[in-house]
Amino acid sequence: MDEKIKAFWEQLKTERDELRVQMHLASAELKDEWEVAEKKWAQAQKKLDVALKEAGDKAREARDTLSIVGDELGDAYGRIRDRLNDKG
Repeated sequence: MDEKIKAFWEQLKTERDELRVQMHLASAELKDEWEVAEKKWAQAQKKLDVALKEAGDKAREARDTLSIVGDELGDAYGRIRDRLNDKG
């Protein structure tokens, strides 16, 4: 798999792990947004697993999908982090 995608995914994973630790301080609305992001994470993780096992067009398709979902997750995690920081 493309090293750039792996690095991006690891960055998202790190941010997700850091936010998970802080979620106990979050409002109900923010927790709802977290749950939506977690569902996207699970779907994206499945696609990543497939991409790692497959080659060719399917891997490119999965990589493209991961890029889109990764951007969405990055945005969601950024909003969550900003709102958590506003509380502190």
